[in-house]
Amino acid sequence: MENKNVVDFDQSGYIKFIVRSVWSQIAKSKDGSPDEKEFAVIAIKNRRNNKSMIHPLTDFIFYKWKYSAFNTMKSHAYNLVKFLNFLIENKTYYNLSSLTDLNLEHGSDFLNELTYNQVPRSTVKKIERTLTEFYIYLAKRNFITIEMDTFEKKTKPYNKYETYYVSPFHEVNYLGDKKNNILHTLPDEYILYFLEMAFQTKSVIALGVYMQFFGGLRVGEIVNLRLMDVSTLGSYGENGLVLNIESRTLRTDLSNTSGSNYVKKPRYQLVLGYKNWAKVFYKTHLEIYPAKSGSDPLFINKHGYALTGQSYRYYFNKLKEEFLSYLRSSNNADDKMASLTLASFKWSTHLGRGVFSNLLAEEAKNLYEVSFPRGDSSFESVMPYFANTTRMKEKLENRLDTLYGSNSPDLTKPESSQS
Repeated sequence: MENKNVVDFDQSGYIKFIVRSVWSQIAKSKDGSPDEKEFAVIAIKNRRNNKSMIHPLTDFIFYKWKYSAFNTMKSHAYNLVKFLNFLIENKTYYNLSSLTDLNLEHGSDFLNELTYNQVPRSTVKKIERTLTEFYIYLAKRNFITIEMDTFEKKTKPYNKYETYYVSPFHEVNYLGDKKNNILHTLPDEYILYFLEMAFQTKSVIALGVYMQFFGGLRVGEIVNLRLMDVSTLGSYGENGLVLNIESRTLRTDLSNTSGSNYVKKPRYQLVLGYKNWAKVFYKTHLEIYPAKSGSDPLFINKHGYALTGQSYRYYFNKLKEEFLSYLRSSNNADDKMASLTLASFKWSTHLGRGVFSNLLAEEAKNLYEVSFPRGDSSFESVMPYFANTTRMKEKLENRLDTLYGSNSPDLTKPESSQS
């Protein structure tokens, strides 16, 4: 398999991957009759005419399991096919053109999607092993930009002569795995109050948290924003913000292997406006942390350098503790109970993406409505896609207004309005 564009996601609108079995002669018996073996192969099927053909990625199955039993080959082939079809279904969201765009996040998202759909832990683990071998196969052939030293090799505990590769996928959750007691979204009734806490305490990441809650941004995308990357919809972004997410790292002076300082998916991203909150958050941020030029970082530390992913997480955890402390001291019994529940879970900056997905789950057809591939497009060329911004903003407001009613926080007050 030599063609790096062997999977062309730009042309994948009418195809899906499937598993087929084929018989092939591998030798001759003593009597001269053919000795055949059944192989599992990966094929690609045209949804329009139902015709299929064997796909070059079958080479991966043969490379690893050619001499294994048919059921072993078939199991790994089905695992890979599920992943490939997941990529096709989400190609727009991930801005995928070919296998060369593949990164570890795609694998992690797929595995977590399986857990979300109640796939048993043991099954997810088996699929994870297949994906690990697949990524290594691609890395060895320079099909992807992931270096081989990314994959950690260990010796098996009971056989020092055998080694294996550790899964490279991070933050994967499994059903029944209590040690991964991770909270993926805030209860709806506390979303605005958490944002209000960030605003009233003048947290350096207040605007960033707003962007995560209403735009689904990752930490690496936030800390690599420059002033020139922000375009406003309405006065100071009253109707929302459009962010030009590019592949860059503003802190080239630092060595970072966690990926938290990097942008993984270049695109234009809409951050929805909620009432006048986007405007207030953005305008206040610029007043407290003014930039001298458009190329300056949007989020800076006390020394004027771009905030790092590690620093962002520090400020988020600090904000989290302040919020939990507030709930514990509340006169409202429900708040006290919520503080205990929230404190019993692990939750970090990734929570913002969960909030964003949850808020839009019932309002948007899918997340593609608010995420658009950059490619070589200019901001003007993608503006027609944002024609429904007002509609989305109204639906978001209606949903939150239904939850909060007259108890909706007021950012103009110096202290929290929550009772």
